Amino acid sequence: MNIKYVQPKGPNSIKSNKDCMIRAVVNISGQEYDKVHKLMYKNGWRASRKRSKGKWENQITKTLDELGLKYERCSFPGEKGKKRMTAKTLTKQDPKGKYIIRVAGHVAAVCESTLLDTWDCSDKCIYFAWKIY
Repeated sequence: MNIKYVQPKGPNSIKSNKDCMIRAVVNISGQEYDKVHKLMYKNGWRASRKRSKGKWENQITKTLDELGLKYERCSFPGEKGKKRMTAKTLTKQDPKGKYIIRVAGHVAAVCESTLLDTWDCSDKCIYFAWKIY
């Protein structure tokens, strides 16, 4: 697995240090940061996690719909006696896949065996993901 440390660029590209959902959608879709930020805000995203906690799935799903992206939501529940899915194991199973992954307290993008994020979260357990087609 490769890791590419990326931060969206542009005059208004960093609105919060808690914008991982926005960055993941930007990195996987190629859309402008401001466009995705406006859609996520409209769908309930706020820099304060207390206001948006528990609503991440709907906010990302609505944003993907509004961007016209085709996707499938994948769940990775824990199974007794088996290791949890991580970005590293996901890329071994699907090396050409494009995903937005939801891990503990964070959201990131994985594209063709490369983690696109500002830090290495490749060992964190994936709870669910959106496979982008």
